[in-house]
Amino acid sequence: MRDAATADEPEEDGSGWGPRRTVRAEVVRSLLLGGADTRPGETPVVHLVGARVTGRLKLVFSEACCVLRLEKCWFEEPPQLYGAALHVTGFGGSYLPGLSINTVTVAGNLDLMKTRIRGMVNLAGARIDGSLLLQGARLSNPGGVALDGSRMEVGSGIVGREGFRAEGEIRLHEARVGEALRLEGAHLHHPGGDALCAESIQVGSRIDCGEGFRAEGAVVLTSATAGRAVSFRGATILHPTGQAVDARHLQTGELDLRTARVEGTVDLRHGRLDVWHLPPGTSPAPVHLDGLTYRALEPHLPVDRCLSLVTRDPDGYRPQPYQQLAATYQAIGHDDDARAVLLARQRHRRATQRPLGRVWGHLLDATVGYGYRPWLAGLWLTALTLLGTAVFRAAHPKPVKPGEGAPFSPLVYTLDLLIPIGGLGQRNAWYWPSDPVQWLAYALIAAGWLLTTAVVAGVTRVLNRS
Repeated sequence: MRDAATADEPEEDGSGWGPRRTVRAEVVRSLLLGGADTRPGETPVVHLVGARVTGRLKLVFSEACCVLRLEKCWFEEPPQLYGAALHVTGFGGSYLPGLSINTVTVAGNLDLMKTRIRGMVNLAGARIDGSLLLQGARLSNPGGVALDGSRMEVGSGIVGREGFRAEGEIRLHEARVGEALRLEGAHLHHPGGDALCAESIQVGSRIDCGEGFRAEGAVVLTSATAGRAVSFRGATILHPTGQAVDARHLQTGELDLRTARVEGTVDLRHGRLDVWHLPPGTSPAPVHLDGLTYRALEPHLPVDRCLSLVTRDPDGYRPQPYQQLAATYQAIGHDDDARAVLLARQRHRRATQRPLGRVWGHLLDATVGYGYRPWLAGLWLTALTLLGTAVFRAAHPKPVKPGEGAPFSPLVYTLDLLIPIGGLGQRNAWYWPSDPVQWLAYALIAAGWLLTTAVVAGVTRVLNRS
């Protein structure tokens, strides 16, 4: 119905189209419900291009016998297709002041490509055997819900690539998607609220919000499941006043956050991943990690880089993220990195303790690295032995019982002071007339006990957690 002279006319200007391009909605309805000529084995098509549809196209609990293709049409009122059974249906390139198509059954694709819809698109409870096609669509319902696909079932995929734009929330609560949710390059605008809310969505393969995806508002994937992957690679998500990405209890094979720009926090608590793809640099967004489990980290980054994610957790000290990261390093044979993570855990925990516990923690850290660096005790023992030997060699002790006992040996005497259990026969055989030297002997005895206690406590701590 549309000629070449008007082929590029904006759909929003359809109110001025004349009678030659006007079709009443009742006529379209009549054709869909059996008014079209049919032949056995064929499915007729109602196909309009560039028409102005007046009145309300209403198919409530009706069964269409035709494929419906309304391309580049202008609708006076929002179509209402509640509970209808439809064949392949398309509104490609059309302008609509809203669309109510909830609880419908579509035996094929639902085509909304390049549509302009001002008002809510209601797809709640719909079942689409093929795909929901949103490429190039513009949905606008500022401050409200632009598309409500709650409890929707899509046999193939939801495709919102190639310039898809939405002003208002995209809501996909408990939706079921057979293959993929593809939103690469899509722009969602709902600042201060949820730009994409897909709580408990189940997707057979992947959720792709990368490669130019931009959300001004939060992306919510709480309790979502994606069989293969969830990707935010190259995405921009802006919700600086709260959680930019809420993916608590997310279950997927791979989570990709590489090159993502996120303003706000990322919540991954209690998620289950096989592989977590980390940003190559320090993530600017704090990440909630308590309860998150994963099998591998990609790429293999220095341990300090991975630790920065854990130490910046907005929830403060939580033991589980450290244990998970250490277990991941142990699984690939990087035991030194695992020990570094567990040592960082003890240091972070120390900041939460009472003053006496912090003092004891500092002592364990300095002497044996909480048991993860036992060689520190050897360094302390060597240093104290050298100090004692040098001082005692320069001084002149007196025997407790003249003429009895072994000759004085500065090295053996120092070791006898440092070893708290047993004896080498020197400690009780000699004393010092000089108070400073005698006080050094007492200090070495105390240091020996402290070192021994710290070593036992640190090693016991490690063994109890192994």
